[in-house]
Amino acid sequence: MNSYAESVLSQFRKVLLEDNLEIRRNSEWLADLDMYGLLELTSAATVAQMLERSDFAKRYQSGSPISVMEFLYPLLQGYDSVAVEADVELGGSDQLWNLMMGRVVQERYGQEAQVAMTMPLLVGTDGVNKMSQSLGNYIGVEDEPGEMFGKTMSIPDETMTQWFRLAADRDVDEG
Repeated sequence: MNSYAESVLSQFRKVLLEDNLEIRRNSEWLADLDMYGLLELTSAATVAQMLERSDFAKRYQSGSPISVMEFLYPLLQGYDSVAVEADVELGGSDQLWNLMMGRVVQERYGQEAQVAMTMPLLVGTDGVNKMSQSLGNYIGVEDEPGEMFGKTMSIPDETMTQWFRLAADRDVDEG
């Protein structure tokens, strides 16, 4: 396993119970996906379905390019749901379309469609964009306590209501 994957897994293990945790790598099933399998997967959805995704629709209307690879990503994510026979899949609200595509792919492969659950995205420490390691506006699970405190104190006041609701799982009125 590569060092990045191990670092992510070590963070998961801090918040998930090890005895209920099953780690799977999609290379277990995607490595064996040959051309026939890939073509079978692409038959699970139509171009019209793909263009229902709002960002694809906007780009198509404006004449901006959409690569075939971008269409494959949600199909491959849906194939992950088939391979693990997912009953429920949890993701950020920005992943709803991909989760719903997973339902389409599961039905194409004769499985009952998963329940798609989404969670709101937490605004990052910049107060503007979603919390993201790549944007550098995050508080890491493995950050030193002093660093966590400093980052928390840098959160703009106008985002504190959302932070309190999502990170503390309470309404502001509850105090």
